[in-house]
Amino acid sequence: MNNKQKLAIVAPLVLIGVMYPIFRWTPVVFGETVGWYLGLVIYWILWGAIFPVVMLGKGNIKTIISPQKLNFRVFLFVLFPILMASLYQLVPGMGYEKSNFWIFMLFLSTAFGNGFFEEVFWRGIYMKLFPNNILFRIIWPSILFALWHYIPGSVHSDGNVIALIIGAGIFGFYLSFLAKRTETIWWSIIAHTISGLVMVI
Repeated sequence: MNNKQKLAIVAPLVLIGVMYPIFRWTPVVFGETVGWYLGLVIYWILWGAIFPVVMLGKGNIKTIISPQKLNFRVFLFVLFPILMASLYQLVPGMGYEKSNFWIFMLFLSTAFGNGFFEEVFWRGIYMKLFPNNILFRIIWPSILFALWHYIPGSVHSDGNVIALIIGAGIFGFYLSFLAKRTETIWWSIIAHTISGLVMVI
């Protein structure tokens, strides 16, 4: 196992350790919703942009996110998590409260931010560094992806953090499976983003 692979294995634990105090601090200083959003922006920049570039390089990132041709089977794979997100909306406390247009826009942009940056980190890095290792390509990042959701969820989930963690875990496993089946994160980005839009709207 090389140094980048070792770093990728511990990175989610470091991410959780770094982001927890940030998500505790930003809502106190900036208010719950704006602080929560600012925490996500920090998360996207540090872990969804800078860390993947350091680990994979810009060229590899461009390769794994390049648009792919859609066929019927891939369409069904992408459609499934979107349908699940629609059902997830029926779980009490899972809908975002959008008190004004500004808050709605924050949540809307979150769907795009998470859809892109989370897929680059949680699926892209592990797909590239562990192409034939199911444990570290799919299982490990999916479990930590679920646990990571405790941090933003504890700030902004109306108290239903356990449902958020379970849902994120199932979603993470599925998106990892989708990335493995298609050998790209293009479709997991699309599925994640549209599912996020369903959760917001």
